[in-house]
Amino acid sequence: MLHYEYDQELLSLEEKLDGQDMEFCLRVKRPDAEVEKAVKKIRDHFNDNDVITDVLFYTHHGEEYQWIVRHDYYVEFVLCLFKHRLLTAIQWSE
Repeated sequence: MLHYEYDQELLSLEEKLDGQDMEFCLRVKRPDAEVEKAVKKIRDHFNDNDVITDVLFYTHHGEEYQWIVRHDYYVEFVLCLFKHRLLTAIQWSE
């Protein structure tokens, strides 16, 4: 597993097990154009590969996003959140 940090004044990020997959729920606490751009880039990253079921994206009302991530794409997904600056730090945890 990975332990990560993010700006808690800007975002709320919850992660929970959903069968074999991981579900991430992101809520933007205040409007931020950079977060919106990052979400679109993350979606595009996974939509551009050949695997249809790696990450499923859902957009909800009020700046809320839901991602269902296949277990074998968990690390790549978290790294992508970091790459697009939604996360501020990542480390391995036991």
